[in-house]
Amino acid sequence: MIFKLAAILNWAIPFAGALITPMIGFLAGKLKEGGAQKSLYFIRNWMASATSFAAFVFSLLMVVDVFNGDGGEFFRTTWFTGLGTGTYGVEFGVLVDPLTVMISCFASGIGLMIMIYGVGYMKGDPHLDRYWFEMQTFIGGMVFLVMANNFLQSFIGWEIVGFCSYALIGYYFDKKEPQDPREITLEEPTEGDYNSHAGLKAFITTRIGDVMLLSGILIIFAYAGTFNYLALLGDLSWIQTLHNNNVLVLTAILIFGGPIGKSAQFPLQVWLPEAMAGPTTVSALIHAAAMVKAGVFMVIRTFPMWYLGLHDLGIESLKIYFLFVAAIGAFTAFMSATMGMASMELKKVLAFSTISQLGYMFLSLGAGGLIEPEAGVMEYTGYLGGSFHMLSHAVFKALLFLSAGAVIHAVHNKYMDNMGGLRKEMPKVFWPMLIGGLSLAGVPPLGGFFSKETIFGTCWHLGAQGNVAGWIFFVVAALTAAFTFYYTIRFLSHTFTGEKSENVKHVEEEHGGHLHKTGATMWIPLVLLAVTTVVIGFFAPFVEQFISHNNWFNAATTFTVEEFHLDYGHFFGHTFGFSPPTFWITLGILLIGGLPGYYLFTKKQWDTKRILEQNTFVKAIHTFFYRRWYINGFYYWCLRKFKRFAELSYKYFDLAVIDRSNYVIATGTMESSEVFRKTHTGILSVNFVYMLLGAIILLVVVLFAI
Repeated sequence: MIFKLAAILNWAIPFAGALITPMIGFLAGKLKEGGAQKSLYFIRNWMASATSFAAFVFSLLMVVDVFNGDGGEFFRTTWFTGLGTGTYGVEFGVLVDPLTVMISCFASGIGLMIMIYGVGYMKGDPHLDRYWFEMQTFIGGMVFLVMANNFLQSFIGWEIVGFCSYALIGYYFDKKEPQDPREITLEEPTEGDYNSHAGLKAFITTRIGDVMLLSGILIIFAYAGTFNYLALLGDLSWIQTLHNNNVLVLTAILIFGGPIGKSAQFPLQVWLPEAMAGPTTVSALIHAAAMVKAGVFMVIRTFPMWYLGLHDLGIESLKIYFLFVAAIGAFTAFMSATMGMASMELKKVLAFSTISQLGYMFLSLGAGGLIEPEAGVMEYTGYLGGSFHMLSHAVFKALLFLSAGAVIHAVHNKYMDNMGGLRKEMPKVFWPMLIGGLSLAGVPPLGGFFSKETIFGTCWHLGAQGNVAGWIFFVVAALTAAFTFYYTIRFLSHTFTGEKSENVKHVEEEHGGHLHKTGATMWIPLVLLAVTTVVIGFFAPFVEQFISHNNWFNAATTFTVEEFHLDYGHFFGHTFGFSPPTFWITLGILLIGGLPGYYLFTKKQWDTKRILEQNTFVKAIHTFFYRRWYINGFYYWCLRKFKRFAELSYKYFDLAVIDRSNYVIATGTMESSEVFRKTHTGILSVNFVYMLLGAIILLVVVLFAI
């Protein structure tokens, strides 16, 4: 490698910055107001950007190493052995391969944009020491998770990311979210609570998946004797052993349980919309660069193991796993898209879209695993689709969230019907957000189109092989794409077109006739992300060759820079060649979803409120979507019933039985002791009599026992 320490420094530097930043803030707080204090605060606020930039640079350095075939494991150190059946034991190390390098580059690069944006967005916040500490730890934890060479080390990073998300979602822990002013409200009070509740909800919900993930990891270790990814891939006998003991599918699904929680898939999707309680920068980091992408990464990392188990070892039961992954992804994508069509909170619409797009990624990976190899060649289109959509989504979703934050920052309101008419007022936000929205919808030639088209092609290919599930997944994915374009036009139109709302007019009056201007630290990241969103689709062949050249399961590719070229003909031929109809179907689906959205919300040719009032069926469907299919409310109903059961158990069992029993036993013991105390006279002759009686009793017992 050019610089081996790059694989350590790209996550160690953010961790170091997280420790140093609060110290600088503490020192600045001890100084009197003046130039020295301002300088220290300036250094504190920009240190997070500096550490993210350093992490990004060191991640980029490893791209060259992977090109030159210099990847692999580094700094591998065994802590102790003897826990498992193998010889590897518990170890530390970093793995440099196309997947780790690719994700670490995007996590640190997008994190850098978010950090720069946060300097302006969070200006004046009284708790910036805590904010910068948690944000840098978040990025460091994500890169640490990705770079790990073994399950256990990844799980440590997994938990770091989970804790930071809990802390940052509840960042405004002493504040309440305003109640939703709409008439249609959730049956259970899940909004308007303290933000700390939202953080705790995320923490507890994701812990369910974490327990499943850890259980699966420990089962693998028990049978394979190692946590090491390459060791597990190098010797697949443990998969056969798990199959022989009838726990293989269970183990694979337990591993997938972690991503279900972390990536907010059904049935653990309920935490992500409430995660909007944190600062917008936190929302962008969770939805784009970290947290939810950790779940997708784990499925991608384990994909080769289960794929080879199915198609190399011939273990047919693993089809259940891939079918399960695809089904969960498809259903979640569809369900969350319908929720996004009804929500009126700008950031929450984007949250539902995140859940939906993550579902696409899992759909691609699951369907790709079911595709049979042709002519002995392993099929990697599903792997490519899931990986590439993860990257393109990271860019345009960061762009959308940061744009939404700029809008909310300007109008002091998060509901779309309190916005409107902002296109001319905020052009530096409108155009980037338009690009991000079109990429989200999959409009060509933006990045979202290329990555989604690969997913559609994967489902089409699966169906073409005679698997009915492929056609079902394709139809669900297509409908979801239509819904996505519909709610994309909806939130863009509500925010930027039409008449200004009374709230916008009021804010303008308070600020001298104009809205608060978006500072350079906020709009420059938007422009950079918008440009990346436009060009990333044209690097699809780059991503394909990067992760699949020669042997896509290798720790490091073996081709050189001279061998590498952007072969668009090969890419389109391989990715779309077997399914030419998908392109035209995609365009048709975009029209099906886009035209109603355009005429309803941009042109406003129909009154949506009147439609809801006059059509009972449409209103019922809208209410069903708005209430999130009643799943969130059902969970709260169950929790309330459980809480009531716990209260009754405490009152009538714990207090009345257990607690009272303690007092009865204690009182009985005291009273018994008082009785026995009277038998102790202190006279020596009486004590001898007691001893003699005891000896006689023991002798009788022994004799009868014999």
